[in-house]
Order: sequence, then structure tokens, then C-alpha cells
Amino acid sequence: MAAVIVVAAVASACSVSGEAVPTPDLSSKAVPSSDFPYGAGQPVPSAQVPGILADITFRPMRGRNDPADCTPAAVDTATAQVRVGPGGPAQGTLTAMVVRATDSFDDFLSEARRCTEFALGGTVGTAVATTVDAADPSAGTVQLERRLRMGPAPSAQDQSAQPPSSSVTEFVAQQGDVRVYVQNRRPGGTALGADELAATRTLFDAARASAFGG
Repeated sequence: MAAVIVVAAVASACSVSGEAVPTPDLSSKAVPSSDFPYGAGQPVPSAQVPGILADITFRPMRGRNDPADCTPAAVDTATAQVRVGPGGPAQGTLTAMVVRATDSFDDFLSEARRCTEFALGGTVGTAVATTVDAADPSAGTVQLERRLRMGPAPSAQDQSAQPPSSSVTEFVAQQGDVRVYVQNRRPGGTALGADELAATRTLFDAARASAFGG
């Protein structure tokens, strides 16, 4: 992806009283591109942000997931800051995003635990299976593993016709309404090796520090 520098101006919205209220700029909270472990992360062009957010959050741009209550709450597209860089040995992609959420971390975690399997809305036969690997609600952090199957499950009689699949190792942190995502997305169903998992976690720690300080 070609590097495009996205400079976000401070946006404003109207309150109920009609007064302009500032929407804080998140560009200063984005993880630096140099912190990506396998090559610099590049800012996503603003025109592509809505589609990228749908991929990251599993909230479709059109329609709802099945079951419908497994459709994640919206995040703020206008102020989201997204960086994408190359993955490691698994030949995937690393994505880091800081965004304003409309739901709490507890609600996000509750949905992840409840929605272990759902069909992704707006696609043809994409199924998502989610496992909560580690969660610390007091710190507002969680690690998830997701498996995406792009097509119908094979029949019991013919297990050789496996549809394409991909895997996502996902770290999420939230303080207040500011949420950080770091995802390592790669083809197939292979788990990350120890070194690549550690590198992904290090990027997540850097993203948290950028977003929340410390």
C-alpha cells in the first residue's frame, strides 16, 4: 500500500443545543510507523478507512451479522487512525488502529465471549469463530483468536473441499471511549510462531503507550 500521510484536522459536531463541540484529534495517539516490527506501518488513505474499519471490527458496512446481536457497536470512522504494515513469517498483515468506541470495554468483551461463532453480514458465506485467549477486564485488555472461513463448510462426505480461510490474532485495549486494536491477519489456520506472536504483542504495547501514555 502506498504511503499516504493523513493529517486529521480537529473536527466539530453540533450538540443538542446547537453549539459546536470539539471532537478530539486522535492522530497524536496513533502508534508510530517505525514501531511496526517487519517494516514501516503506512497510514490508510481516508477514502479506504470505512472498509478497513469494517474488516477490523467485524461490523459490516451494510446489513447485520447473524445472529444480529453479534454485530459489534459502531466506532467513529471520522477520527480513526489506522496504520498497516507487513506481517512476519506467517506472511500476513499487521494493523494498528486507535479509534473512539461507542460501547464500553466490558460490553466489547461480553460480546466476544458470547459470539463464539457468527456469520459476517454483507458477505457470501463468511463465518467467524472467536476464542478469548486472555482477558484482563481491570486493565481493559484482551487477546482474541479469530478464524474466518470464506464459504460454506464442507459436507461430512467430502472433507477435501475446504473453503479458503484466514486467521486473526487480535489484541484490544480500551480506556474511556478510546480503543486500540492490533491485529495480525494471515492466510490459513496456522497459529503464530512464538517470535511473531511476541512481535505482535510488542506492537500492541507500543500502541497502548501511544494512545494512553506510559
